[in-house]
Amino acid sequence: MKSVIIVGFMAASILLAACGKQSTGSSATPPALAQANAEQLLPVTQPAMKAWQQGDNATALKIFVATDWNGRPLFEAGSALNLSQDQFKALPAGDSTAKAQAIITQISCVKQLSDAVAQAGLDAVAKGDAAQAREYFTSLRQFGLALQNQDNPGFILSVYGKGMENKANAGLAKIGQ
Repeated sequence: MKSVIIVGFMAASILLAACGKQSTGSSATPPALAQANAEQLLPVTQPAMKAWQQGDNATALKIFVATDWNGRPLFEAGSALNLSQDQFKALPAGDSTAKAQAIITQISCVKQLSDAVAQAGLDAVAKGDAAQAREYFTSLRQFGLALQNQDNPGFILSVYGKGMENKANAGLAKIGQ
C-alpha cells in the first residue's frame, strides 16, 4: 500500500514540479555525443539536460535530437531514476521519501525537455518542414523506448517512456512516415 501511495504521489507531482529553467538560449552546435559518451561513460541524458537546466533551449533541443539513445548509462550513477520498482520498495521509509522527491525533480526536467522536443516537432509540422519534424519525433520515440528498455526501469519511467513513444508516433503520423 505504501508503494501505491508513493507512486500515485510521484505521478501527480511530476505534472506539477519544475526544474528551474525558462529562458531561450543560443544555437551552438552540439558536441560529438556518441564518442564522448563511449569514452567517458557520460550519462546519455546529461548533455541535453545540462543545457536545458542552464536555459539554453536551442542547444538542448539540438543535443537531444543528435543523441544516440541506445547508449548507456542513461542517467548518472546514484540517480534516483536508476532505481527499479523493487529497489525503490526495498528502501527504508526515510530513504524512500527522499528518493521519491529526487525522482519527481529529475523526471520534471526530463518531462519539460521532452515536451519541448514534441512541441518543436509540432512547430516544424506547422511550418511544413517534414524532415525537421521527423527528426524531433524520431528522437523522442527513441528516447521513450530507451526509458522503457533500460536495465530494471522503474514504473514511472516505463510509463512515461511509453507516453513519449505514443506522443512521437502521433506526431510522425501527422507528417506520414
